[in-house]
Amino acid sequence: MTEQLQTISPFSVEIDDNRIAIVRINVADQTSNWLPENFVSDLRDVIGSIIYQQARGVIFTSTKPKCFIKGYKLSTLRTKTDAQLKALSQDAQAVMREINVLKMPVVAVIDGDCFGMGLELALACDYRVASEEIHTKFAIPQVRSGILPFAGGTQRLPRLIGLSNAIKMLLSGQKISAEKALKWGLVDRLIPASNVFETAYQLLLNNEVQKIDHKQPLSRFKQWRKQLEGNPFFRQRYLDYIENRVWNKAFGNYPAVAKILNMLKEPRFKAGLLLEQDAFVELFRTEQSQVLIDLKQTERAMKEHYKDRANVRDVAQVSVLGSGYMGAGIAYLTANNAKVPVRIKDIHPSEIQKALKTCYGLMHKAVDKKLLSHGEMIQRMNLITGGDRLVAGKQTDFIIEAVYENLELKQKMIRESEQYYSPNAIFATNTSTFSIREIASVATRPENVIGFHYFSPVTKRKMVEIVPHDRTSEHTIATAIHFAIQQGKVPLLVADKEGFFINRILTPFLLEAIQCLVEGEGIEFIDRSLQEFGFKTGPLAMIDDMGLDMIVKSNKAMVEQLGNRFKLPESVQLLAMNERKGRKNKRGFYLYNSKGERTQEDKSIYHVMETIMRNDLESQDIARRCILRMINEACWCLQDNVIQSTDEGNVASVLGFDFPDFRGGIYAYIEQVGAKDIVYHLRKHVQIYGDRFTPCDWLLQRAEQTI
Repeated sequence: MTEQLQTISPFSVEIDDNRIAIVRINVADQTSNWLPENFVSDLRDVIGSIIYQQARGVIFTSTKPKCFIKGYKLSTLRTKTDAQLKALSQDAQAVMREINVLKMPVVAVIDGDCFGMGLELALACDYRVASEEIHTKFAIPQVRSGILPFAGGTQRLPRLIGLSNAIKMLLSGQKISAEKALKWGLVDRLIPASNVFETAYQLLLNNEVQKIDHKQPLSRFKQWRKQLEGNPFFRQRYLDYIENRVWNKAFGNYPAVAKILNMLKEPRFKAGLLLEQDAFVELFRTEQSQVLIDLKQTERAMKEHYKDRANVRDVAQVSVLGSGYMGAGIAYLTANNAKVPVRIKDIHPSEIQKALKTCYGLMHKAVDKKLLSHGEMIQRMNLITGGDRLVAGKQTDFIIEAVYENLELKQKMIRESEQYYSPNAIFATNTSTFSIREIASVATRPENVIGFHYFSPVTKRKMVEIVPHDRTSEHTIATAIHFAIQQGKVPLLVADKEGFFINRILTPFLLEAIQCLVEGEGIEFIDRSLQEFGFKTGPLAMIDDMGLDMIVKSNKAMVEQLGNRFKLPESVQLLAMNERKGRKNKRGFYLYNSKGERTQEDKSIYHVMETIMRNDLESQDIARRCILRMINEACWCLQDNVIQSTDEGNVASVLGFDFPDFRGGIYAYIEQVGAKDIVYHLRKHVQIYGDRFTPCDWLLQRAEQTI
């Protein structure tokens, strides 16, 4: 007979006739398993039932498709006292230990996302069997919320996969594939998803899984590694070396990184657990942690909001007009992420071949990183076709124009598309220069026209701006949002105003960096100054990624619509004439090798710009100038109603151009600094550098309110 215990918790346990306890994980009313606040007591009930009914083996498995456990919602802890936070960590560590010391072997069956607290639970098990599918991923991402694992993860992970690999996971928060997890020893077996549970069950049934004694590692290599990493001298020297390397990249902006490294210097397990508890409480109270948690919460809410609005059917067939760098990237996203047939149309066959080669290269790179199987790559490449004619007129329901920035050409694309494609087909224009209303003015069906603004590099930037004009239909907006989600992008709805949102606040930032260069500051010094502020990439390197030619092309319209604060420094024309297109032609502010990798600054650029090196400014002076320009324009965007909320603006600034996440996004940073101080510094800069620093009215009003 089968005995079953059912509770209102996310865990239900069934003890079958073979005395195998099957613990099913299913958080009610959620698409993914996010553990609730009381998960510790729920797990204790499960453990009690397992012990009481004398199970001979235990399996933890999820009933959610492609999801083991996504994590634990930190926002629920905001009202907790320090004592309560520490108690939570103590209880979470204790319950994981209770699982760890059960007398019978415990197996985690993992298919899909295994993140955060989910991975901490899996680490407490004796054996981990995972599906070999691409969708199975592992991550310990707490550092991205400014904290660290608090259920023993900082201690169990290094002991299982070694200090070096554990540091990579703990400090980056990045996902790793199932194949890499197997290679590192994070999982013990990979099985096809259709058979993963049955395999785990048979292993228990046939007594092929033994209880792990972590004090006695099984393999000779693990014994040697344990002895080496347990040596305090080796451990201290190695972690000091890692700390120096990390600081050079993070510039001390992430307290959780330093705290994790310092805590790992303790080689004893129990002492490490105590340090983990204290570090969790300390980090949770930091400003960085709170803004990062807010940011993640807003991003999730934003995704859900847009999903609700985009309640329409999937896009079934796509045409991309234009086979350049952007067109190729859009085609890749459509085939690889949305898994939708896509046709690249261009009058130049050689350009189509280049685009197809680019798509193949991107997919091949994904295969090399174990994000895609070779068979899946072939299937997805077969979704991409190209030619000089429009085809699939009746089947195509979404057209994306990605030709170069020329109004007449974009309008011509609309006319041709309306004559050929179905009357219900949506026309999305990828422009950064022209208003969508202006492009749609020639359309016979303007309600089907919408802006779809990607950012370069298109395959890396998670954000896409959705830009309706005043006659765009709600169905078109919903479909555009839905398709952006299909492509794996986070959509941002913005007003049809010059520069939209991302380019509008980013451009003054970039122009000020160029101005610093004109005045005699070094390329690498300028970029490093902004990296010290928190940007992953400096502004001049960003321009190389985008292409200076794109900024030059869009600048005239921005000056006409938004004023002289967008005026290019005169020396930029010298760079444009010198064909400084950055990564695209491997020469910009930096030089690039044959693989497109940045090598070093190009010192010849000082001669081209007729600049004399002076190096008069400190790094904080350069950062302040660039950031003040960006802040002021972000306030202009609120004044002009470009975006719907500052919360969305925060997420967009982080996802759109990597504004430092630990500062919470552009508007969170404005709030932190205060309008009064910002206005003071802007006025000071007006006196030194000119009218481009003049504060906008919205900012002035906010400053007056704080007096």
